[in-house]
Amino acid sequence: MTTLIIILTLSTLLTGVMSAFYWYKSSKVMVMPMEEMNGELQPLPIETNQTEWLRAVYLGIQKTGSLNKKASIYTASAVSLSVISTLVNIVFSNAT
Repeated sequence: MTTLIIILTLSTLLTGVMSAFYWYKSSKVMVMPMEEMNGELQPLPIETNQTEWLRAVYLGIQKTGSLNKKASIYTASAVSLSVISTLVNIVFSNAT
């Protein structure tokens, strides 16, 4: 039974870390259209390239939404595993 509790605890830790990883990645999505000028990437001015900026924002929202979805699934898994681990621990403690 102790092995089960350890496995559940480590699984909770892993899913919690994965959740934090995806929340962090979603906070780092960059929304800025770029163009190559003289071999260097330069941001496009918003005044003359509104369509490209709208496209970049749309793509940024899609990317952030996808990462947030993964993070929320891992968060729900971590919470569920934590509850299961706690319940198994309570049942094991009462059985002995």
